[in-house]
Amino acid sequence: MKVISASFQLTKKQFFWSTIVVLLITILLRFYRLGEVPHGMTWDEAAIGYNGFAIFTTRRDEWLTRLPTSFWSFGDYKAPLAIYLNGIFTYLGGMNLWAVRLPFALSGVMAVLGMIYLVRILAVKSGENLQRARLLALLAGSLLALSPWHHHFSRVGFESGLALTLVIWAIYFFYKALAVKKVWRRYLDFLLAILGFTASLYAYHSAKITVPGLVLFLIIEQRKQLVIYWKSFLTAVGVGLLVAKPLIYDSLFGKGLERAGTLIFNETSSIGQTLTLIISNFATHLSTPFLLQGATTTLRHGDGRWGVLLFTTFCLVIVGLCCLLFKQQKKIDQMMLGKLGLLMMILGILPAALGSEVPHSNRSLLSLPGFILLAVFGLQSLFASNFSAILKNLLLGSFILFHGLFFISYLHHYYTVFAAASAAAFQDGYLEAFRFVLPYEKGEQGKTAVDKIIFTSDYGQPYIYALFVRKTNPIWYQGGSLVKYEFKEEINIGDVERPNTIVVASQTDDLLSKNFSADKVILGSDGSERFRIYINQ
Repeated sequence: MKVISASFQLTKKQFFWSTIVVLLITILLRFYRLGEVPHGMTWDEAAIGYNGFAIFTTRRDEWLTRLPTSFWSFGDYKAPLAIYLNGIFTYLGGMNLWAVRLPFALSGVMAVLGMIYLVRILAVKSGENLQRARLLALLAGSLLALSPWHHHFSRVGFESGLALTLVIWAIYFFYKALAVKKVWRRYLDFLLAILGFTASLYAYHSAKITVPGLVLFLIIEQRKQLVIYWKSFLTAVGVGLLVAKPLIYDSLFGKGLERAGTLIFNETSSIGQTLTLIISNFATHLSTPFLLQGATTTLRHGDGRWGVLLFTTFCLVIVGLCCLLFKQQKKIDQMMLGKLGLLMMILGILPAALGSEVPHSNRSLLSLPGFILLAVFGLQSLFASNFSAILKNLLLGSFILFHGLFFISYLHHYYTVFAAASAAAFQDGYLEAFRFVLPYEKGEQGKTAVDKIIFTSDYGQPYIYALFVRKTNPIWYQGGSLVKYEFKEEINIGDVERPNTIVVASQTDDLLSKNFSADKVILGSDGSERFRIYINQ
């Protein structure tokens, strides 16, 4: 393979094999110890996995609602797409953490491929030759593949990752529809674009805020071509509205907009206060503590040390913003990557800025493609600058070297420090504890059945883990199949002394000082005690 020349271009063969390498690296990063790091299973992952299983086997969720559009869970309503997908994967892979996270990891790989295709078509549309566009596309895919933000959210059961992938591919098919010559391909690509945008609304609530603004921008920007291709575009829109009909109905007459109750509009008394708070929240999400230093409200949303962007990506974003604001590129088409990137960054942060919990890397994940596009626009401007070829090669080589070193350092922290420190945030130990007591509930594997299982609720929502591990039919659950279980806020001596009973206590239950020796101790990934199990038979 030839090295990249000073013209910064890739041949078709170089691009193909380089893309394969990037995808293989992405697969390795997303699937390495997928079911082990982070080690625990969050409430949301358990709810997604169990309700997916329930829907796949009975067509009903845990509350016996038939094929719902919104899923009631822990005082909130979840978007449906991840749950329906999980039903397939848990059926094929079993009820385990790896199978629950599998569709999110696959989605992460598809996002990287989609980013490569998207930037290639955008770069060509902005006036780059195909060889230069290939290089920019490859760099964009690499930035996403080696993004701490995307790495984490495509390894854990967060619906935002699915929405991100769908939005990336939807934008790609939209621009592709405008570029193809064959009429049937244009119909197909517009249809895939609209269906991608629609599916993202089913995937994650934040998309309901981000996607409408994004689609409006695309329509305005490409209005001249859309007037020419109005038949194929409106046909796709019509199909999209039909697909979105259940979501629209649920939003107007059901619970689809229930999440709106968590927005800051309910916390302020005037328009001025609301705008001030929104601006403040935006500033928080654009601050260096969030972008570079790992500021987060919970380790579920990040490792607490590395920010959502690596320093190298951040520098390119700054370069891209400067080139966009000062219009280094003279023609409007040449700024396409920068314009779309800036818009996606703003619209992607908006759902998080409207929320009460900031910073929130989950709700703002849809801004990540915007940051990537701005970074690539910075590289594009660098390639088009009057710097010498030697300096350009030096800058690009230094960027690649330092970006790789930063990401390796991030990975080391992720799989060592974060893997241990995140035990509490990911409710580590729940699955092991329920798998241990299950044979005693059913009298299997040579164990004598107990009359009662008293389980601590100190860590919250233990029932969903019981349903997940037991693979409980939701009809049986609502009929009382957890009758042997008692979930308690505080476990006392009397519970441990009850005959023919298993007690699962947390580390906060004051039993150690009462000379009770646990029959089984469940440790977290940090080595601390998560559960102590007492068997009185």
